Amino acid sequence: AALLFWENLSSFLINDLGFKLNKYDQCVVNKVINDKQCTIIWHVDNLKLSHVDRDVLEGVVATLEEKYGKEAPLSVTRGKIHDYLGMTIDFSKRGKVRFSMVDYVENLLEEAPKDGCFVGTAATLAANHLFRISNKATKINKEDAEKFHQCTAQLLYLSKRARPDMQTAVAFLCTRVKRPDIHDWKKLGRAIRYLRGTFDLALTLEGDSSGILKWWIDASFAVHHDMRSHTGITMSMGKG
Repeated sequence: AALLFWENLSSFLINDLGFKLNKYDQCVVNKVINDKQCTIIWHVDNLKLSHVDRDVLEGVVATLEEKYGKEAPLSVTRGKIHDYLGMTIDFSKRGKVRFSMVDYVENLLEEAPKDGCFVGTAATLAANHLFRISNKATKINKEDAEKFHQCTAQLLYLSKRARPDMQTAVAFLCTRVKRPDIHDWKKLGRAIRYLRGTFDLALTLEGDSSGILKWWIDASFAVHHDMRSHTGITMSMGKG
């Protein structure tokens, strides 16, 4: 269904409205209108439109409404702050975009286990023993294992959207959801305590005027208990 909609929407935008498909991203189209670029990006059936002239945007929205709003009106939000998939996306500051998930985090903390190792806050997300595994450690009971799985999945959703600072610890916790032990339980507890102390931390993205993307890649070989390696990568557009 997603592919069919992409084919329908991209065909309409390109063939009927005169937009041009971005050669690097198949869900981005551009068109110069009144000497300024109009950009439309989309994920499945959610679209984001941008142009300096509000009247141009309203015209594009009206055209999309006529095409796709026959059975039910389109849901349209305007302005510089939008809520999407649990994220608050804020364009209020010129040249920056800020992603936060405060409501999601508060709900996650409310549903988190109330065990002692989950109480309070932590200054850091993990210690240097994060990757250490003991085959002799006691496995946690089934009920706690289900909570471990649920909480880890919630952290994964969060870390992939607005909290990349948590990705290393969460990636490890994801490898432990099948049979977590008491050490894994404590590591999850520390992640929750760290999150409680940084619940309003947001991801801010911005770039400079160089137009240069910079990448940093590193790897540690055979650092895990099963002799697997660990790779990390990050990218910058000059600032955020």
